[in-house]
Parts: sequence; structure tokens; C-alpha cells
Amino acid sequence: MILAFLAIVAVLELARALPLFPAFQALADCSRHATRLLARRGVSEWGKERALRILSGRMFMRSLRAGGLLLATASPLLALLVLDAFRPEISGIQTDWTSKLALMPFTLAYAALRWQVRRVQRG
Repeated sequence: MILAFLAIVAVLELARALPLFPAFQALADCSRHATRLLARRGVSEWGKERALRILSGRMFMRSLRAGGLLLATASPLLALLVLDAFRPEISGIQTDWTSKLALMPFTLAYAALRWQVRRVQRG
């Protein structure tokens, strides 16, 4: 149970430290730009196709970046699940429901405390 709590704390800290939300925002901005480009009238089809080809490359790179950041953020929990698959006696996270239920208030309290500390620091 301690390992699961530490993994969740690591996920929360990584989500706060990594530019996860700005990466998904950049991906959404690129998607909106492509939608506006498609809705344009009076632009040649060749120009639209060329611009969409460029935008699709940008969207692909931004989605790879956002997905990589998401994977990096979730990596402590993924590592815990891999550890549990090979050595279930160490963590027991997949089978022990009472531990999962007991862990929930602790992680929510940590997240709330962390949010309050950040809010107080901002002023």
C-alpha cells in the first residue's frame, strides 16, 4: 500500500511539473486551426491540401509529444503494475480492494493539501 501511495504521489508531482496541459492545449489549437482552414472559402484546393499536409505533420508531432508526456506522467503507476505482475507479494495492488479503498482518502488528502499549498504560495 505504501508503494501505491508513493506511485500516486509521484504521478501527481509529475503532472504538476511536466507541461502536460499546455501540450494538449497546443494539440487542440492545431486541430482548431485545421478546422478553420477547411471552412475557408475562396482558397484554392491545392493551397488547402498543402496547408493541411503541413498541419497534419504538426499535429502528429504535437500528439507524440503530448502522448509521451502522458506516458511519462503515468510511468510510476505503470511501473507499479509491472512490479505487481511479476512480484504480487510486494505491492498487491491489483487484488487487495481494502487497500485501494484505504488509499483513496490519503491520496485525495495529499492532492488537496498540495493544491492548497500552491494556492497559498501564489498569494
